[in-house]
Amino acid sequence: MTKTCSHAQQSPLAVDRPAEGSERQLIDDLIQSMDHPSAVIAEIAVGSHFLGIRADDNGKVLAGLSSTLGAVPTGEERQMVDAMVGKTLGEAADLLKSSRGFSISLGVAALNTSIAAPQHQPDFEASKIMAEKGKDGETVLVGDFPFTDRLRQQVKTLHLFELQRVAGRTPPDQWDDILGRCSVLGLTGTTLLTRAMATYLEKAPQAYTVIIGPTTPLSPVLFSHGADVLAGSQVVSPGPVFDGIRQGMSFREFKKLGIQFVAWSKDTI
Repeated sequence: MTKTCSHAQQSPLAVDRPAEGSERQLIDDLIQSMDHPSAVIAEIAVGSHFLGIRADDNGKVLAGLSSTLGAVPTGEERQMVDAMVGKTLGEAADLLKSSRGFSISLGVAALNTSIAAPQHQPDFEASKIMAEKGKDGETVLVGDFPFTDRLRQQVKTLHLFELQRVAGRTPPDQWDDILGRCSVLGLTGTTLLTRAMATYLEKAPQAYTVIIGPTTPLSPVLFSHGADVLAGSQVVSPGPVFDGIRQGMSFREFKKLGIQFVAWSKDTI
């Protein structure tokens, strides 16, 4: 049996090692791509499902978020959240290199807060472009999304990579072989939290790859690592969104309070 990638849909998020190898390189590249590393953190919203950060860069308000995948902060990490207010986004983003799940999530939220979303991108949905690209070959979807069942009907073959025992998932011992031949890869942005994003990108270099979800960093660095489309989001109304995060709302619930979806294609660079 070949060794398979660890997958994003573990809950709660459990990481017990710092980033290494290609994953560390990806993280270093993402941190280097930050647009506002010196912005000062003004607020951190902590919920059971998501983290949000609001920062100030010479009067410009910035906001971003990340999933926690259920990671529960330790007592030390709770104190760290309070201590991070007043520090820079660059300092917080360094937590991406941590070995603890909640700290990694905080680092990704800082990263996403610091990245300026691309402007005036074409209006298209990730699932629609995957359906178009997947008509003739094999499509891999990493993570069980709301559109999974619909996409299964639209593509020739859909393989669902999901560690939780959901209906229609592909057995993990088949994942590596399928990654090596698939033509389309839909990858949840939370694989950055679980130290698996770089591995997926490396194992399917031939695939048209879409990184999906609110945790997805909207950084062109991901294009150079193999992504073709970044389908993420930006926070346009931090107050209501952060209230929803603190209340433990799901993304589906609080996205209506001030989230704008962004889909950025490599072809538009």
